[in-house]
Amino acid sequence: MRIDQRTSMISRYRTPSLLGVVAVLQILDWHSTLTAGHTRGEANKIVNWLVQWMSFACVVSIIKVISLTMLLVGFLYWRKHKGLYELEFALCLSVVTVVYGGVVFNNYFA
Repeated sequence: MRIDQRTSMISRYRTPSLLGVVAVLQILDWHSTLTAGHTRGEANKIVNWLVQWMSFACVVSIIKVISLTMLLVGFLYWRKHKGLYELEFALCLSVVTVVYGGVVFNNYFA
């Protein structure tokens, strides 16, 4: 296998892999938010506002389902337009991955 073939293979699976990692981090964020100790409060003001009408678990679950649906739409868009803004899409997903990784780490270990 030549170097350019390996690079091609890495770039071919980069975006779906990043989307998968973000989806897993979304699920871990959902779990860590729902299992957080009762002494910790939610920092998101929109979630706190919506809790007036629904339970906390329901609000967080709805938000996570919407987020996962947006990831699915992003994947379908990427699949339809492969190669168009590939680098920019991968960079944005990388930033989202780092941020969500920090959020999940904070939820579990803080």
